[in-house]
Amino acid sequence: MICGIINSSHQQHDQNSTIMWNENNWALSCDFNGNDISHVITLSDDCEKKCFATSGCTHYTWNLYNGGTCWMKNNNISKADAFSTNNSNTICGIITSEKH
Repeated sequence: MICGIINSSHQQHDQNSTIMWNENNWALSCDFNGNDISHVITLSDDCEKKCFATSGCTHYTWNLYNGGTCWMKNNNISKADAFSTNNSNTICGIITSEKH
């Protein structure tokens, strides 16, 4: 007998796709796995501000869950840790030291 858990987030990304980061360190159609510290229902335009104002938040993902949810995350990450999704309504971003 074999048992385990399938993490569906691994099934929704394409390791071969290139994420197009803008000059403000956010991108469309990308996500970061895990490391959630908090989440809040908000507009996509406010997710970066919410992360910046949340102690310990280093990066974030916004998606349409519950009408729009910002998932604030904490970890030592880089843009290379993001993965492409096939959902153009998902946004991910990094809080850089220049923003603090």
